[in-house]
Amino acid sequence: MSTQPARRAVGTMPVPDRGELLRFLCHVRFPATKQEIYQQCVALGAPAAHLERLRSLPDGVFVEPDTVLQALPHPAP
Repeated sequence: MSTQPARRAVGTMPVPDRGELLRFLCHVRFPATKQEIYQQCVALGAPAAHLERLRSLPDGVFVEPDTVLQALPHPAP
C-alpha cells in the first residue's frame, strides 16, 4: 500500500495512487480494450476508485499497463 494519501478532487472519490493501479494492470491480459481492462480489473477485485478511473479511458486497444496509465486523464492538483 502507498504511504501517501490519495489526492481528492472536490466532490469526487479519492484519486488512487498510480502504483496501486499498476499492481492490478500487471495482471491484465494485453492487448486489451478499455472494456476488457475494466472487466479484468473487476474480476481481480480492484477498488471502486480504480474502476472509476478506468471508465475515463479513451476507447481503443492498449498493449501494456504503461499505455493505460499514460492514457488516463491526469487529476487536477
